[in-house]
Amino acid sequence: MSANIKCLTPQEEERFLDILKNRKDAERAYMLYHLMLITGLRISEALSLNVEHAGRAKLEIKVKGWTKKKERSPEQSQGKKDRFKAVYFPKALQKHLKDYLRVKAKRGESLAPEAPLFVSRNSARISPRQVQRDFKVWIKESGIETDLTPHALRHTVGTRLLKKYKNAKLVQRYLGHSDVTTTLRYYVDVFPEDLEEAAEMLAER
Repeated sequence: MSANIKCLTPQEEERFLDILKNRKDAERAYMLYHLMLITGLRISEALSLNVEHAGRAKLEIKVKGWTKKKERSPEQSQGKKDRFKAVYFPKALQKHLKDYLRVKAKRGESLAPEAPLFVSRNSARISPRQVQRDFKVWIKESGIETDLTPHALRHTVGTRLLKKYKNAKLVQRYLGHSDVTTTLRYYVDVFPEDLEEAAEMLAER
């Protein structure tokens, strides 16, 4: 993977989730980060989810496009259009979401279909900035390097998928990149152990 990519090792991921799982004051954080580590959603995408999405096995997430003015040509622009990507909730995640809804009910949080899935103490949709602050606290408590951001969870997903399947197109579709070149830009470097495995394979011929 690219040297600029920061992600959790399998051991760090397990330790991070175990810390959250065993803390009563981390139920929301555990749900959010578990969700991100399975789906690869961006923070903004995860926080846009409503209660109605918790009961689904698959949903379509809108990915915002962007527009950039061309240099010396303000009347022209280039960019990406809004698009949708499929997000899958496996059974283990569905169960966690179901349990989390019970936690929300005990807290007196709204379970109306259009209500935010993740809310702050004042019942408003939680902000990405608050998630980033909380993430630093939990990652430090887990004994992991503190310069990681929540986006490292998305990179963790991309790295795991590429390591497992060696398929950039699959990673592109799963993460919702608009083009496979984006995926390759982030995950272009091969893993050192793959080079060793390749050498062993060639030696067997």
